[in-house]
Amino acid sequence: MIKSFTAIASLLVSGSMLVTPASFAQTGPSGAWLDSQTNWNQAPSAIPQAPQIEGGGNLANCQLGRRSAALPEDRLVEAAGWSLMGAAQIFGKTTLVSGMANADGMCRPLAYQMFVFSGGQFIGTLSPMPMDSRTDGSLVDANLYREDYIGASFNRYQPEDALCCASGSSRLTYEIKQENNRPVLVPQWPASSGQ
Repeated sequence: MIKSFTAIASLLVSGSMLVTPASFAQTGPSGAWLDSQTNWNQAPSAIPQAPQIEGGGNLANCQLGRRSAALPEDRLVEAAGWSLMGAAQIFGKTTLVSGMANADGMCRPLAYQMFVFSGGQFIGTLSPMPMDSRTDGSLVDANLYREDYIGASFNRYQPEDALCCASGSSRLTYEIKQENNRPVLVPQWPASSGQ
């Protein structure tokens, strides 16, 4: 299993494999996509459907971490099966909305994602796959600095790291660009590393 994952990761780094959420099928979340330097966002695209959680999950026990829809973009995310979490960010015509499909026993988000909209139109996600708190590649924070510029930090865990404390991080910026006369979210590679 480790050898096959290493082979997939080397293909991703070399750019010889198209990165889609299905390309990252694995036994646990991983930040390998942060090294891939490939854009998974395409224009136009639909909001990814929330994953189905076996047994129903723990969201029913975590009402304080969820919020009600207030924006048209919120309703689009909910229609795709996600539960809203955290505050939306708005700058000009750009909106960031976070959604989760599950939560752990401490109500930390599991299977969560951040969705980006421009002029009410979905244009991409900050990660190619849903993330789990306290795992490699999980989103720590995101900031909408300008209408067309987003900065985000992600946890980078080493195998020896305790779940509480990732020993590293990756910072990735995104720009909203026009492709085929449509806006699309484009990560600006390479991601920077930090401690």
